Amino acid sequence: MGEDSCMSRWTKLGKWGFAGPWYGELTAHTGSVLMDRLAMLRQYGFQLFSAGLHDLMKLPVDERKSLLAHLGEHGMELAVYTGYPYITAEADEAVSWNEEILLALSELCSVMKPVIVMTEAHYTSRFDKRIPLNAALERLSGALAPLAAGCKEFGTRLAIENHADFYCSDLVTVCRNTPDLWLFLDTGNTFLIGERPLEAFQAAAPYVIGTHFKDHQVRPVLDANPLHFEVGGSVLGEGDVPLQLCYDLLLAHAPFPEELIMEIEMICPSGMSPVAALEKSIAYIRTLDGDGE
Repeated sequence: MGEDSCMSRWTKLGKWGFAGPWYGELTAHTGSVLMDRLAMLRQYGFQLFSAGLHDLMKLPVDERKSLLAHLGEHGMELAVYTGYPYITAEADEAVSWNEEILLALSELCSVMKPVIVMTEAHYTSRFDKRIPLNAALERLSGALAPLAAGCKEFGTRLAIENHADFYCSDLVTVCRNTPDLWLFLDTGNTFLIGERPLEAFQAAAPYVIGTHFKDHQVRPVLDANPLHFEVGGSVLGEGDVPLQLCYDLLLAHAPFPEELIMEIEMICPSGMSPVAALEKSIAYIRTLDGDGE
């Protein structure tokens, strides 16, 4: 696949990126992790580069500006992720964290504005009985509200991921109660918390502005103690997540379909090289609109 090939032509939806895991075989190892990742993304024709806000801002200023300049030169967009323990943070801690994040975003936006700011709850799960669920969701909303407002002021959008902590329906409630907050849908994490994926996608779709587009092979294990549900890696399109139906739902119901951030997240199945798994996953993505290559 040629460098800088245009992935935007592969599907009708949004802009595609790669969220990892960053297996060693996927990149060179020059000593600059972020530049190595950028080179891989360009090689495969991805449009989006994502990085931790903290990781970007701790770079020397010249190195950060050089990285962002490379994105601009090659027509790539920037996405960042950030966050802190929103639910368990004390009120003064939340204020301090929010101020720090918004200050870093302001500095970053003066050079290059990210198209999306991604976060997660940084919490155990909805089943943690130390805090009643409704109270946990209220705390989450209260802590996220200043960040969502700040992102809107900067001309970007804040989205919270279902990170195997809350149901999509829980986070829809948070979005409804938090102005300018959106959902970042991880298609595979539904299985990790016991959700039925299709129902989760249906609830989430009207709020989704980005995805970790991920597949899993799953099976119940009934002859063990404790009983459990086994979730394994998969090439996209070869597992048990209804990715085509998810894509169709987003195409029909996402609030900004042409601006959707679509990141492949690929957990490589055992016995397959990460390069082969990635190339098969990309080939599957190219079929999502029904006309293939």
